[in-house]
Amino acid sequence: MPLIKTEVVVGEASTEVLLVTDTITFATPVYEVLQEEVKIKVTDCYVCTDKVIFNGEARKNIVYKAPPDPYTGEGTVVYHELTLPFAGFVNVPGALPGDQCQVVSASVKDSTVLIPITKDALGHILTARQKMVAEIKIKVVRTEQITVASRDPKFRPLGEEE
Repeated sequence: MPLIKTEVVVGEASTEVLLVTDTITFATPVYEVLQEEVKIKVTDCYVCTDKVIFNGEARKNIVYKAPPDPYTGEGTVVYHELTLPFAGFVNVPGALPGDQCQVVSASVKDSTVLIPITKDALGHILTARQKMVAEIKIKVVRTEQITVASRDPKFRPLGEEE
């Protein structure tokens, strides 16, 4: 019977990681937040016994309106970019050192909050703190050699002649 090497799934699990920034200081005060975009990336992962430890970063862009000019009513659109490193782990029963980890998904859905800390006299945000929850899903695989049953006479073990 033919032998093949293939990746066998040991397990798959997900976890959530709370990300909190230090104080964000806006060079231009925030009049109104227009859009927030977050990209989560797991930069590396390591398989241990029954666990996977990972590191990553969240890159966030906050697009906002600057306070309008009091005479013309016109303003500008500004953005603030921040990068927030994080680390975490997920339990994967049966995982062993030497197995490989694969990131299935890494994202932030609607669980992101910009919390104002200080405002100017007109209520524009000067400093804030960002909190968000990243969901990380990881799969652990192991390369194994398995025997495959075949009725096709073309498939013979290596070294076996016709």
